Amino acid sequence: MYFSSKNIQVLAPYSPSERVAIVQDAAKNMPFARRAVAGALKLLILIALFWSLLYVPGVAWKVVSLLAAGLLYPLLLMPVTLNLALPYLAEEIARRQAAESKQ
Repeated sequence: MYFSSKNIQVLAPYSPSERVAIVQDAAKNMPFARRAVAGALKLLILIALFWSLLYVPGVAWKVVSLLAAGLLYPLLLMPVTLNLALPYLAEEIARRQAAESKQ
């Protein structure tokens, strides 16, 4: 299981912004069933995250917790996208290289 795109061999030669773009484009090109699973998993993670914030005592701590959760939730969701899009990364890289060679 990958938590970061820099640990994936295929994406090693790319910059961080290019890696994110490749992963996002590969995720967009996944079959519908796999995208639906990814969306459902992400939704479950977000529900669990924000549901747990209901039990934080005090208004000040709730505000701080909500801000932290809002800023950090992409770190929780990126591994889901990354691992489900993994089989489609090579195809996306080939598509990008073909587009670059045409220019």
